[in-house]
Amino acid sequence: MADRVLVDFPFMESACYSLSCYFPSLESLLDFSTTCFHAAVSADPDPDLSKFRTIFSRVINNYPDLDPPLEAVWFFSALVFYDAPDDLLSILHLISAFTASSPSAAKPVALLAPVVSELFHSAKPRGNIEALVKAVLRCISTCCSRGEVDADAETEIMLPGFGELLKVWVVRKPRGECPFQVLFPLVGDEARQELTKEGSSVTFLAGVVVAEAFLLMLCLKVQGAGGVPHSDLQNKLRNWAISCISGFKNQQFYGVLLNMLENPPLPVYSPLSADDEILVRDVLYDALILLDNALLSGAEVDQADSSHFPISVSRLVITVDAINDVINDVINDARYLTSWAISQAGTDQHGKPIAITPQAFLKWLVELEDKGLKVFGENCSRIKERLMHDEGKDDNQCTISQSDLDLFLIDKQSHHEGMDTKGGDDEEAVEM
Repeated sequence: MADRVLVDFPFMESACYSLSCYFPSLESLLDFSTTCFHAAVSADPDPDLSKFRTIFSRVINNYPDLDPPLEAVWFFSALVFYDAPDDLLSILHLISAFTASSPSAAKPVALLAPVVSELFHSAKPRGNIEALVKAVLRCISTCCSRGEVDADAETEIMLPGFGELLKVWVVRKPRGECPFQVLFPLVGDEARQELTKEGSSVTFLAGVVVAEAFLLMLCLKVQGAGGVPHSDLQNKLRNWAISCISGFKNQQFYGVLLNMLENPPLPVYSPLSADDEILVRDVLYDALILLDNALLSGAEVDQADSSHFPISVSRLVITVDAINDVINDVINDARYLTSWAISQAGTDQHGKPIAITPQAFLKWLVELEDKGLKVFGENCSRIKERLMHDEGKDDNQCTISQSDLDLFLIDKQSHHEGMDTKGGDDEEAVEM
């Protein structure tokens, strides 16, 4: 398609809009078109946009290989959606039609952003929404499975007027709401700020869309799992999440999820209860930490390649957060066990454990058992054997250096795991 675009706007009443116009670029055409669109809907809440759609259909079809820029497809689909705001399936089919012709894996996914947003805000029954989200995820999976694609297609950046274009999609929403907040409700502020920057990439936008569709489906699964035992549901959702993340193999998507956990609170589907939100958070922690990350693994890693560095740092941060949560649980259990054992013995003559590790507490309780306090009952011999086995492994397997073991220590004041910056060989036992 030539750089200059000739377009006629015959449906506008103003004489200046009824003339044929040459536009030096698609960006200038979109700027002019968004102004016309807002003028039309302001003058008449139910304007006739049919001729406008015809014009943009011709603009899109003039691109070679039917691979128009993302912004052109977005504007055209917004015009179609304005006339049928309840027909999300038709919009999904319209946008999906461009996936086959595009050499990019990112752009067809990025095109789905308005659909995911409308599904989030939709008042339709949960079952209807879930069916459409599944269709979105299937489309995403198809695009992500393409493998090697045109490198130039994956470095495409969004036009400077991207923010103004979003207003076309949110024109029916209450005034005063931030278009980026409306279009991207399921990611954090940091991701939205990245999208507002000039030169933001279509690849990053695609990662945001995948993250939102994934998180929306996860929330819907939690919402619809009434009556399922918590542990069974968490295991099932964890396996599903790991499968999705592994299958998409989208580095931007993975990074967006990590960033969301790094910067709480986690944006989730509004109908969820507080307990459901905690479950979603725990599932994400489990999946992102336990995932055998094919995005970062490999036989050899180029140390000069810094593209994986932010993801590696984020994964380390959320791992530390998850460990802190476990440590807090261990501390609470330790306090309970200590109080219980002292109350059973009737005195604190047996002392207290010298550390708050699970192994140290079990060893202390075994010592109490040997002194006559019934702690484990019939399980005593089994636990003793387990402790002896673990101690044997510690004595015979020295695969971790002392410097590595000293890297993480328990903060005696906050009972949180922290980085050791002092070093030294003599560490005091944590007091209860």
